Order: sequence, then structure tokens, then C-alpha cells
Amino acid sequence: MTCTGVEPVETAVLDVRLREHHRRCLPALSRLRMLAKDGWETKVDVRAATAEVMGELSAAESILLAALAGNVRRDALANFLGRRVNRLAIVAEHAAATADAKDLPALRRLLYQFHALAEAMWKVQLSLQTPNP
Repeated sequence: MTCTGVEPVETAVLDVRLREHHRRCLPALSRLRMLAKDGWETKVDVRAATAEVMGELSAAESILLAALAGNVRRDALANFLGRRVNRLAIVAEHAAATADAKDLPALRRLLYQFHALAEAMWKVQLSLQTPNP
């Protein structure tokens, strides 16, 4: 992900913005967990919910990388997050295809995997400490 057009922010503001994106992501993650638990009764659009999660993670990533502009850790972190996002996108696409095929056991496994990967990504993003410029 690139972070063009985003200005560096202070640590306190960064934390607030990252937590806001995380908060916006939680309803979609909850809907996916409900689908995995309760099955088709929940009427969850898997593509829309995973896209919502991916969008919030991407926005948080852009903010975080912008805050690290000029830092030696930025490139390594960008590479690490990019690989995690790719892995999450692959699981999201497999989950959507499995939902289209109506294969509930496989979908459950993929949704639990998606949830775990997304939560791990949030933990990484929320726990990073950025130096004040």
C-alpha cells in the first residue's frame, strides 16, 4: 500500500485515528463471526463484510506508514504489512467463493481464519510506537 497524500501525524493523534478505524471495522468482523457460528440464517454478504474490513485496515495502514515517513523502519513495516494484507485478501476471496458455492463447513474455517488474520493485523498496527518528529 502506498501512502501518498497523507501527512505525518503526532503519536496521540495517530493512536486515535487507528483506533477509530479499528472501531469501524468491528461490526463487519462481528457479522462474519455470526455467519461462521450460526450459518446461513444471518444473511451476511461475505464480500461486502470482508471488503469493509480490508478497507479499514488499508486506511489504518496508510495513516501508520505516513506517520513513519523518513523512519528507517518504514520500508520494512510496509513490506511486512503488505504481505499480511495479501494473505488476508486471498482468504477473503476464498471465503467469498466458498459462500457462493454454499459450502458452509469450508466457509466457517475460512471466516475464522480471516478473523484471526484481521485481528493479528490490528494488533500489529495498534501496538506500533512511532517516534515524535
